[in-house]
Amino acid sequence: MFEDYLRDSFEFLSEAERLMSETKAREARRYFRAAVFYASAAMEAFVNYVADSFAKGQSIPEREILYLNDSALVFAKTKGFVPKTEFHPLDNKLRLLISRFLPKFDFEGLAWNHFMEFKAMRDGLVHPRDAEDDRDVVEYRTKVRAGLKAIIQIMNEITQGIFGKPLRKQILDLVPE
Repeated sequence: MFEDYLRDSFEFLSEAERLMSETKAREARRYFRAAVFYASAAMEAFVNYVADSFAKGQSIPEREILYLNDSALVFAKTKGFVPKTEFHPLDNKLRLLISRFLPKFDFEGLAWNHFMEFKAMRDGLVHPRDAEDDRDVVEYRTKVRAGLKAIIQIMNEITQGIFGKPLRKQILDLVPE
């Protein structure tokens, strides 16, 4: 699913850039926002895919699988230990995966910083504080391109660290230049 979302995000980004070149700022913003939502959903789906793989293979400690799957074990007097939903931030789940499988990853580097800026923009769109979206289309273009690139780069590094191989070429080709 994450691959489909990445393709969708790329298509929305491309359409936004086309509309931007035609000076249709309002329409371009609509497509930039869609690109943001799909890229964010792609990263969520990717982490869920990895967590599901670990859950099926029982290849990492249970507490880490529970964390990645937004669960925790709680003790109930009549049932013993039972899973309970406990939501964890996406960036913390990524930190867990990266720390475990990419010990030399640079959390001060461009990819991580661009991802966190992108996440902040996404959070601002999902939980708006302003009545209007006053972001300039140039700002959108810059942040969405950098964010999508960072998401694919981080996914690729995690995939290589866990599975020993990169993302499929068709996905790597979606990295904006």
